[in-house]
Amino acid sequence: MKRQYSHLIVAAIFSVCGGLTHAEQYQSGVTSWQVKEGKLMLVAGVLTDNSRLYYLNYSLYLEEPDKALVMIPIVKDETRLHDYDLHFNTFNGGGEIISDAMVVVKGENTWFVTAHKKAMQGYGSPGSITTQTYRLFHGGEVQWKYYFVPVARSEYTEQKNYTVERALSETERTLH
Repeated sequence: MKRQYSHLIVAAIFSVCGGLTHAEQYQSGVTSWQVKEGKLMLVAGVLTDNSRLYYLNYSLYLEEPDKALVMIPIVKDETRLHDYDLHFNTFNGGGEIISDAMVVVKGENTWFVTAHKKAMQGYGSPGSITTQTYRLFHGGEVQWKYYFVPVARSEYTEQKNYTVERALSETERTLH
């Protein structure tokens, strides 16, 4: 009897909360910004096991004025343009964002900022957070047409209740 009752409680919680909880910067689909080069698009696709794991896969594209769609690599080192990623995965564990990213457009500059929390002591526990800031560049001859290059890295020490979202927000405020 107790077991049946607990199943009803779990079902009620899932129906009220909508199942998996997540709060990444972007939702599944396309988010776009008008930038000097055209329309920057972040395409977010969901990867989930329908139970406990929930990821968003972010890929970046630029739609040029002639409507050509160019994929934008995230370069790991400006001196090695062929060492890159074509996407960034968020990670949500235990109701907490562990990895996320955001696009920041201010004036002529466009950035992609990533943040990752070291959850060494488990989800919900304090952990240091690293942010990596990339700037959008328009390549010259024998370079990618557009690419994001790392321009800054920040470390936020382990603090109680310090979140990936807060680290992203604080990093955004420093950009101009």
